[in-house]
Amino acid sequence: TDEPAVDTTLPGPKAKALVADDGEVISPSSPRAYPLAVERAQGLTVTDVDGNEFWDFASGIAVTNVGHRHPSVVQAAKDQLDQLVHPAFCDYYSPEPTRLAERLVDIAPGGSSKKVFFGNSGAEAVEAGMKLARHHTGRHRCLAFEGGFHGRTMGALSLTASKSKYKRGFGPLVSGVEHVPFPNLARHSDEDVAMDATFDAIENLIRTRVPVDEIAGIVVEPVK
Repeated sequence: TDEPAVDTTLPGPKAKALVADDGEVISPSSPRAYPLAVERAQGLTVTDVDGNEFWDFASGIAVTNVGHRHPSVVQAAKDQLDQLVHPAFCDYYSPEPTRLAERLVDIAPGGSSKKVFFGNSGAEAVEAGMKLARHHTGRHRCLAFEGGFHGRTMGALSLTASKSKYKRGFGPLVSGVEHVPFPNLARHSDEDVAMDATFDAIENLIRTRVPVDEIAGIVVEPVK
């Protein structure tokens, strides 16, 4: 892999122009962390519209774990495009989604039988999980943790507690959601002490405000 190479000030002139154009036509609901305007990528390296090269340590936000444009992934995508692009799986049957679901069921932990729900985004998966927990248990409350981000759709946003600005102007949100502190190792250097503080908060919540037999599920963001 070639070393990163930056030949312009950052952002470069083409990147600045693209950021300006983007601001005119793209919703600001997806704020960018920095003005990186990617034109192409290969392996670890991403190249911006000005020709500057960078290493992508975020793996495309954890979706390109084998690197950008891995030859096996590219070939599999080309093979599928040559055969079928959109089978309207919500209306018809198609072999590939079923085969993928079978593989996911095989590697999923636990000995119980399982079924797969395919979603368009993490927020949609959270919404589905929230609905499934309510439907299956007949209960309506959910517990989530302070600091967690679960998405911006209404149910997922109700569970989110990472930044107050995400909720500004969208209330009232879905009812029945309660938040408790996540084990805070910054505040408690001892992991056991941090866990005990969280369990104490949950016990206090159940004792004072939330009947335990009304809790449908607990939502956790284990990776931050």
